[in-house]
Amino acid sequence: MIIKIKNSITLISFTISLICILLCFWQVKRLHWKNNLIQNMERAYNSNSTNIQKFSGNLKKFKFKKINAEGFFLENKNMFLGPRIYKNQVGYNLLSPFLTKDNRYILVNRGWIKEKKKIREDNKIFFIEGIIKEDNIKNIFTPNNSLKENSWFYINTSEMSEFTNLNLVNGIFIELINIRPNKGFLLINESVPKMTNNHLQYAITWMLLSILFLIMNYIYLKKNK
Repeated sequence: MIIKIKNSITLISFTISLICILLCFWQVKRLHWKNNLIQNMERAYNSNSTNIQKFSGNLKKFKFKKINAEGFFLENKNMFLGPRIYKNQVGYNLLSPFLTKDNRYILVNRGWIKEKKKIREDNKIFFIEGIIKEDNIKNIFTPNNSLKENSWFYINTSEMSEFTNLNLVNGIFIELINIRPNKGFLLINESVPKMTNNHLQYAITWMLLSILFLIMNYIYLKKNK
């Protein structure tokens, strides 16, 4: 009976230790992914912009490129992504379809706005600069978007094409960093977004936990020899 208990405890300890090691390697993988993401973002924000008309085909292959474009916003098709917090204030990110000079509808994240409001449709020509980014990846904690209620929690251009009844460029959106003329009612993030990268600490923590379970199992077996 005692031998069975020892074997069971050893098996549990080794299983938990193995899981911790796997989580450690996963965090190392995430560390490299986050480092690449930060480098790509810094490179993009510090580069010169290219006119989007020079890009064709699947724009996903141009993610993190800084682009510029001329066109106008379809204000009657606006969507509000949120809630989003800025300086302890709850607000939204304003998402608008943008019709470019080469007749492409591209979704633009125009920045933070305090409240949902109607914006006058005037077909005014704007010159924009921004970074090409991919659609958001929904996790298990993110609510579903509601097309019926025009309620958005993450960016999904397929759903937004259906809502706006427009053929938006699929899979990407433009993160706005500069606009002319600037109406001034939006907070635009012109600097490189600050990203935390704690994956190395997480990896070390999981590795230490793995070692700890092995040590505890060794101590237990030694005491009950």
